[in-house]
Amino acid sequence: MTELRNAKEIAACINPNTCPPGTTINKIGKTPHGLQTIRKISAAEFTRWLRSSRLIILGVMLVFIHMQVIRPLCDCAARMGEPVAIQEAFVALGNSGQIVLIIPLLFLVLTADFPQKSGIDLFYQIRCPKKTWILGQTLFAALAAFFLVAFLFLSSGIMILGNATWQTDFSHAVTHYLSVYPDRTADYVVQLLPANLYQQMTLPEAVFYTATLMWFYFLLLALILLLSTLYSRKYAGILADAFLIILGAVTSAADTDTKWLFPMAHTISWIHYTEYFREQIFPIKASYLYLMLCCAGLFACCLAAAGQYQAGKET
Repeated sequence: MTELRNAKEIAACINPNTCPPGTTINKIGKTPHGLQTIRKISAAEFTRWLRSSRLIILGVMLVFIHMQVIRPLCDCAARMGEPVAIQEAFVALGNSGQIVLIIPLLFLVLTADFPQKSGIDLFYQIRCPKKTWILGQTLFAALAAFFLVAFLFLSSGIMILGNATWQTDFSHAVTHYLSVYPDRTADYVVQLLPANLYQQMTLPEAVFYTATLMWFYFLLLALILLLSTLYSRKYAGILADAFLIILGAVTSAADTDTKWLFPMAHTISWIHYTEYFREQIFPIKASYLYLMLCCAGLFACCLAAAGQYQAGKET
């Protein structure tokens, strides 16, 4: 008896007419149902993604983070003669008006080929119920989004270690910078951590809002890619993501009311507040609701489109 180990060979055996006589599918070919299958699909996709050459771009991103975030915070600490908070690097990364365009574009580049349609991924698409495969891909999207958020938090924290300490509130160096240097309002650190942040929320709240809202934003972008793939319109999904990211950045920078139509404005914590008054311009709870409903709606559309998808069809 000949065993089949290659995913394409296994997929070919689904049609009895194309399966060589006397062949059996080994344990790789067994496709259990339910939660175990969902876990295996997401694990296979996540493992393949971690091995992708696309992740090299994260190294380039580290250089960008150091230049745009870490260096200004280090200069602030040096001028004030006291350390900044380690967590402030991540909060600045997720709330800077100049970086909000780069971070989601980074996620889009890293997941542009999601979901995969070759190798073991193609086998799962053919053998598994479509909705089970969609659940597995959604779990992968959630894991990929979490991975990037965790990477940004850890990498920014490690790079700032020499000039920072772990603190439970915004550092004195940041909150009193303009009090000591009132003529330096144009300094980049003021844009990284505006007064809307440290005067309206605690540091733990800022970290929580930045991380969770960013995660929902990434998940939304990934679900758009998944939905477009199910309708065999992969490139339309990439263009839709790019459209949302760019228009969101432009409207947020212009500070128009239309910015709330796009997910980007909802992921920037400080934009929900004025500089001095505690009353919110737009309720941050409403931003969570907006992103959750968008993700839930896209996920429901993906399940509804399961019958439209044809594994192996070019998009």
